[in-house]
Amino acid sequence: MATLEAFPEPMNVEAFLAFYDTRPDGEKWELIDGELFMNATPVSFHQLIVGNIIAHLFTKLRKAGKTHVAMPGIGVRLSDFSSVEPDVMIRPRDHFNGRTCQDIVVAFEVLSPSTKSNDLEFKRGSYPALASLTHYVVISAERIEVRVYARNGGWAETVLNKANDEIDFGDLGATLSLFEIYDDLTQYLDTPAA
Repeated sequence: MATLEAFPEPMNVEAFLAFYDTRPDGEKWELIDGELFMNATPVSFHQLIVGNIIAHLFTKLRKAGKTHVAMPGIGVRLSDFSSVEPDVMIRPRDHFNGRTCQDIVVAFEVLSPSTKSNDLEFKRGSYPALASLTHYVVISAERIEVRVYARNGGWAETVLNKANDEIDFGDLGATLSLFEIYDDLTQYLDTPAA
């Protein structure tokens, strides 16, 4: 297995993918402006939220007759020096070739202490450059709070914090409520002050 020293920074996406090939299964790395970042192993709440999003949207997209699928993230090439991996993505069902893509329609990130800065700053600023992207959704794992950035809203931040609040994904013919995102978890999370 190659060491980090064999892949000096700044690195481009091709070198990053070669580096990633040398890593053990289960490690999640991202390349941000030529710099390597290893994400911590997710906690249970994080994974339960990811599962809720995929389960609810998979069914809704299929029911709406869309040729899109909600799935765990794979590499998303943002530039020659940046490749990130959202927690969940919606992308066309017929484009499953390759290790990276640039055709995602929605990106979801569940915040954790180790990724919060990259999720709220770098990714928020970089995802909109993808022509296919309509929504970037950032979800708290500590409280009932979801931040939505939508192309049709000029990428302005909308904060949702009520269980019946919904995200409408427009042309995809699907919505997702906070109740669905936090399904079976609400009693463990902080609720916003009234």
